[in-house]
Amino acid sequence: MDEDLQEALNWARQRLGEMRVFEATDGLRWAAAHGLVLSVWRNGPIEDAHASRPTSRRKALHDGAMFARNTWLTRQAFDALGSDNQFRLYALEDLLLDRDTVWPGCEGTLTDYGWGFLGEIKKHVKQRIDMFMHYEKTLPPDDFLVFAGAPRIGTHDDHYGMPKWPACVEAAIRRLRGDDEEFQKEWGDLMQRVGPAPATVTADLERTRELLLDSPWDLGAGNLGWFAWNPILQPSRR
Repeated sequence: MDEDLQEALNWARQRLGEMRVFEATDGLRWAAAHGLVLSVWRNGPIEDAHASRPTSRRKALHDGAMFARNTWLTRQAFDALGSDNQFRLYALEDLLLDRDTVWPGCEGTLTDYGWGFLGEIKKHVKQRIDMFMHYEKTLPPDDFLVFAGAPRIGTHDDHYGMPKWPACVEAAIRRLRGDDEEFQKEWGDLMQRVGPAPATVTADLERTRELLLDSPWDLGAGNLGWFAWNPILQPSRR
C-alpha cells in the first residue's frame, strides 16, 4: 500500500475512534455511508442548486428537502455497503442520478430540484463513484470503510446514523416536552423567532422520536425544515 495512503488511513482511524464510531453498532458502516453521501452528493453541484433561487423550471431546494434527501441517501448508502454485490456502488449511483422518482419525504424529483445543474451533478457523482470503486478494489474491506468514512470538512458525529444522533433526538424530544429548562434559558429568544414546532411534530412525540431516529425523511420535508439549523437537535451538554 502507498505510504501516504497508509498514513491517511491511520489518521482516519484515530479520528473515527475519537468520534466513538467503533463503539457504536455498525458504527464504521454508518460513518462510511455518511462519508459517501457527503463526498458523492452533498459536497457537489447539488449545493449550487440548494443555494440558488428557484426558477420557473426549478423548485426551491430548501433546507427541509435537503434534510430529507441527505438522510434517505445515507440510509441507502448504509444498506449498499452491507451488500455483497460487487456493483453495489453503481446501484447507489443509479439511485443518486434517477431523475424521475419523487424523493421520499419531498414533493419533487432530481429533475425538479436540480434543473440547470443536472449535467454537473451527473459528472460529479460518476467521478466520485468511480474513485470509490477504485479504492474498494484495492483496499481490504475495513480499510475501505475507513477511507470512505474518513472525517472531512463538514463531517459530524451528531448527524443521522452517527454516534451522537440518538442523543440529539432524545434531547429534542425532551425539549419539545418542555423538560429542559437550561435549553430554554440559553435558546429561548431564538426559539421564539424560529416559531413553534409544526402540529404534526408535536401531536405524537413518540412517533416523532421514532421517525427522527430511524427514517427522518418520513416526517416530510416541511416538518424537517423546522428542525434544520435548529438548536433543538443539539446534544445536551450534560
